[in-house]
Amino acid sequence: MRLPKNLFPIPSGIGVMGINARNLDMIYPYNRRNCFPNVDDKLLCKRLLQQNDIPTAVTYHVVADPPSLRNWEDKLAGVDHFVVKPNTGYGGNGIVLVTRRDGRYYISGEPVTREDIDFHIMQILNGAFSLDNLADTAFFEHKLVNHPGIQAFIPPEIEGVGDVRLIYRQEQIVMAMLRLPTRESGGKANLHQGGLGVGIDLDTGCSLHGSHRNNVITHHPETHEPLKGRPVPFFRDMLTYGARISDIVGLGYIGVDFVCDRDHGPMVLEVNARPGLNIQIANQAGLRDRLI
Repeated sequence: MRLPKNLFPIPSGIGVMGINARNLDMIYPYNRRNCFPNVDDKLLCKRLLQQNDIPTAVTYHVVADPPSLRNWEDKLAGVDHFVVKPNTGYGGNGIVLVTRRDGRYYISGEPVTREDIDFHIMQILNGAFSLDNLADTAFFEHKLVNHPGIQAFIPPEIEGVGDVRLIYRQEQIVMAMLRLPTRESGGKANLHQGGLGVGIDLDTGCSLHGSHRNNVITHHPETHEPLKGRPVPFFRDMLTYGARISDIVGLGYIGVDFVCDRDHGPMVLEVNARPGLNIQIANQAGLRDRLI
């Protein structure tokens, strides 16, 4: 792949936190092992958040065994747009966005059959996308839609949603990043699949420069639009919700992912007990300087 012309080297390593320091200084002392299931189990996490009036996407149906696999179409009667997810998946693996139109199913614009979706769910149940490859549960969830303020960052033909990653130490916000799907990432916002990370100024809630494949960028590599200076919708609302979540899930160092939905506002997509470090490249700032 030809690299964009506006790439330049990452900033100084001063203040940048590596994975060993993250584990030793943040995850081990702040995150008790017995609380990891509160976020690794996405359905449990959703229940905890809903009990505390934190908004999340609606769950339509859970598949844990053959009978619940056989009747998913009945449970989703009248729902034309939905997402299939592994309950203990990671890195966006195993998540598919499905559209039903004129009685036919489509994933990323390509036609699929009921049997194709069943096969994907069986892969989830067999642990193909789960932590440690253990047997898993699949669930169907309401498909969120980008708020226009987020869609403005994304090529118009991309079906996926962008999200906002907030890093917290207990109730204190540390760093924020917008994650955007691209053509290269196949509509997923995960950075390791080719999505973009865009830093967010915590004081103004506006976008900064970004990162792509661990390189710093100033413009979107596909639309060539500048990334800096755009307001992120609902940013203050997300900060307010996010500051409560550490106490709810019992973990002191977390990443909280929000989607800015067109119809429902900010909604928590998931909570991560081991948030990645690429957020430092997107913000051109080190986590160590903000945490110590």
